[in-house]
Amino acid sequence: MYAKLLLYDDRETDDFEKNIELPSWEDVESIINRMDGHFTTEIILMDETEDNYLCIGGGNDGICNVYISKDDNMLIKTLLNPKEDLNVYKLVTGGQLGNFDGIYCVSIEIAKEVAKIFFETGEECEKYSWE
Repeated sequence: MYAKLLLYDDRETDDFEKNIELPSWEDVESIINRMDGHFTTEIILMDETEDNYLCIGGGNDGICNVYISKDDNMLIKTLLNPKEDLNVYKLVTGGQLGNFDGIYCVSIEIAKEVAKIFFETGEECEKYSWE
């Protein structure tokens, strides 16, 4: 297991910044499944140095934005939608509403797939394109 820390927001409580040390894949998948763009809007999977992480934001309407940061933000790669999508989506990520081009939005199922690879290896899922 590569990921040592799972951070996420839970806006149903007063203390909405939550974390799980040494999360299991079941922990991660459960939080991703809770992402709704309202109460849970972002998760971050980190290594022990916190210099390398995967972030998933959104969840409203089953749409997410996913990126990987390496070497303390020296390299950032955003997951690209495998389908041509010219829409602009309004996603709430980290509690903030933003507009995201469809090329940078994927389904929660794809987000889970790439999160599992990162969780296990710390690498991007090579099945998909990143920019």
